[in-house]
Amino acid sequence: MNHEEKKRYLKRYLAAKRKVRLLLDEIAELRDSQTSPMGLGDGMPRGNMKSDLSGYMVKLDKLLRELEAEQEVQMITYQEIRNALKNMEDNTEQEILIRRYTLGQSWEKIAVEMGYSYRHTTKKHGQALKNFEI
Repeated sequence: MNHEEKKRYLKRYLAAKRKVRLLLDEIAELRDSQTSPMGLGDGMPRGNMKSDLSGYMVKLDKLLRELEAEQEVQMITYQEIRNALKNMEDNTEQEILIRRYTLGQSWEKIAVEMGYSYRHTTKKHGQALKNFEI
């Protein structure tokens, strides 16, 4: 497996994490729109002062099911990647890959956190990918 394939493999967790965050944002937006004064109806007079929440509940239920499925994918992906990273012999290389691909840190932040130069960090990343086995 080449470096690009290894990066794609490792990036799956952050992609799953973004999907979960997006679904959480959608759920929050749906809830906000339903509880805001504008979301409670279309402004037209009604004979009874009740609003129909069935459409809202169907949408919410669908999003919650999607969220649960995506959270499971995220958890499984994380565990799979983390287990593969635990098998690395060099702790520095392991830490760089963890920071980059499970924490989503920038090269600059990784360098600062680990006390290395930017150049050393990216060079060590290349070595880490070379030594990373799936």
